[in-house]
Amino acid sequence: MLTLRKIFSELALKDAFFKKIYILSQLEEMSEKILGTNISKHCKFSSFEDGMITIECDDNIWTNELKKMKRQIKKRLEEHIKFPINDVKIQTERKK
Repeated sequence: MLTLRKIFSELALKDAFFKKIYILSQLEEMSEKILGTNISKHCKFSSFEDGMITIECDDNIWTNELKKMKRQIKKRLEEHIKFPINDVKIQTERKK
C-alpha cells in the first residue's frame, strides 16, 4: 500500500518542488531528535534551497547557541534525512 509519505519520497527524487516539501516535513517531524527538546521550542527549520537548510530561532541567544553546534547539527541532519546537505544557515527570526 502506498502511503502519502512514500509517494512524496518518490516524487522528491524526481522533482525539486516535492523534494523541498518532503525534506521540510521530515525536518519538522524530527525537530526534537535533531535539535533537542529545549532548542526545538525556540528554533524551527524554515527553508531548504539548493542543499542549504535554514534554521530560524526566536531569539539571538538561541541563534548563537546553534551556531556553536552547527557541525553537530549538520551531521544529525545528514543522518536523519537521506539527501545531501551543503550547508546550514542559522538566523534569528524577523519579527513582523
